[in-house]
Amino acid sequence: MKLLYNFSLIRLFFKLTFVVSIFFVFALSGCTTTEETVEPVAELPVKKKVLFNQRTDGGKNSVTVIEETQGNKRILRVVLQRGDLQSNLIHPIDSPNFVIAVPLQDATSKRLSLKTAAFEQSLKLDLDQLLSRYLSPERFNVSVIITWDQKLLQEVQLKNLPLEADVTKADSSDEDTDLAESTKRNHELKEALKSVQVSVLLDNTLPETQEKFLMKLIPAQEFYLVDRGDTVTVERTSFPKPFSDSIAPYEEQIVRRKLTELLLKYVAKTDFVVNVKFSLIENNEETKNAPPSASNIKMEINILLDETVLPTVDTFLKEAIPLAINFDQKRGDTLAIIRKDFPERSDSSLSPEQRGALKDYRAKILEAFQTGDYVAGLEWAAKGLKVAVKRSDKIFILKMKGSLHFLLEEKEEALEMWQHVQRLDPKDEEVRQMLENLE
Repeated sequence: MKLLYNFSLIRLFFKLTFVVSIFFVFALSGCTTTEETVEPVAELPVKKKVLFNQRTDGGKNSVTVIEETQGNKRILRVVLQRGDLQSNLIHPIDSPNFVIAVPLQDATSKRLSLKTAAFEQSLKLDLDQLLSRYLSPERFNVSVIITWDQKLLQEVQLKNLPLEADVTKADSSDEDTDLAESTKRNHELKEALKSVQVSVLLDNTLPETQEKFLMKLIPAQEFYLVDRGDTVTVERTSFPKPFSDSIAPYEEQIVRRKLTELLLKYVAKTDFVVNVKFSLIENNEETKNAPPSASNIKMEINILLDETVLPTVDTFLKEAIPLAINFDQKRGDTLAIIRKDFPERSDSSLSPEQRGALKDYRAKILEAFQTGDYVAGLEWAAKGLKVAVKRSDKIFILKMKGSLHFLLEEKEEALEMWQHVQRLDPKDEEVRQMLENLE
């Protein structure tokens, strides 16, 4: 009986323990915390920096080293690719003073030095071509000095270290790939520029307006950055004479070309010679008081004409030349027209096309004379004078030209033509008789 009683007490103890446990669980689940909800911490951004990048064989082989920083955590990611094989290695950087040391080969350093020198030289050539549009190449000199950021330049050098290529395969020589790589390297070199110093040396003979123009022209170019510290300076000096006798052969060439184009409209190219020479203006009271924009050089123009060219051409040129070029008589510019009897050219010097054209013009002039189409005859005569080379052909056309003017009742023009023919050939009785009848 006592044993049964003890067993009942044990069962009661276990039931009470079970009930208390259930109440404890419910109590815990019903409790509400009094602590505030903790907001999740925003993840720090990952900063990436390319420490090394090299591609060869059209990008099939590559090595890229990237430093990734996230707060105080830094890792080094190395991406390797060799044909179809690729690997992505991650290495943690524990020390805050971790430094990657890459030994640079002497050949690599030499190639980079050559590239920087070539970049500097290409910039100078670009400026030479730019200034040559406005100035004579013999009267200016351009110097370009580039200051490089050595740290950025070293990064460019690391990025362009040569990667071992597969010796079992032929090296690729794709021009488009080479051009793209060259453009990329030039862009990387531009990023390493610290400052550009441009110095221009100008001849004293150039006006001050040219100097002011250059001070605006060069800073307007794409490579020039004022905020970076780029500078341009212009200095003056007396340039030595070039190999030619003139002090300004470039200006002479321009003026000679303009005068030649003017003369070819009215005179055959075998009937004139143009000479242009520039010289310094002597210092006097007038030059001292001259405006700074004025140049201190003057030009001398000499035009040699064949005797067969009509005298009216002289008067026309004296009026037209000052309008065609920058001719200033007050500055000392001079114009002289000289008449000479040009040597006779042989028939062998004429091309078959020239002989055929001259024969055709003579026939059309005679046809117009006979049919009464005198205006058309004058047009053919003007064309024939530009083609005719022999003196006898020129005299024949001039005589016909005078007759056509006479038939058109243009007596003054006819008189001028016949008088000119008489000076060329005083023994021509036909012309002498026509002049007597006209007078």
